[in-house]
Amino acid sequence: MERKVGEYLHSRLQVLIAAALGLRERERRFRVFTEQRVRVNEEPRYRIPDICVKALPHQVTPILTQPDLAIEIVSPDDEVPEMLAKIGDYLAAGIPHVWVVDPYKRTLVEADQAGIRRPISQVLATP
Repeated sequence: MERKVGEYLHSRLQVLIAAALGLRERERRFRVFTEQRVRVNEEPRYRIPDICVKALPHQVTPILTQPDLAIEIVSPDDEVPEMLAKIGDYLAAGIPHVWVVDPYKRTLVEADQAGIRRPISQVLATP
């Protein structure tokens, strides 16, 4: 399937989020990945989140399985049904936390097994 690639705001936000998380890798004991292929089912089928985070220790493999957080950054041509399908794939694959960041509308959405919601503030955190 052809992937939509980000434009300026998408790219810039991806760098900023990855850098902010990267500063916390040692302290919080996780690793940050950008554009890392993630297995979402046994077919096998894959998704490539803009950013994902995996807690340490973890097995180093070419394809990541079950990161602890997947972050999608909305591109101008992304459609809601498409984004919902991505969220569904991530949650079905056992990824406990999904964030969707829209740099154009300046909105955040977080998803987990409890549902999809907008956070109260512009700051997201996972347990």
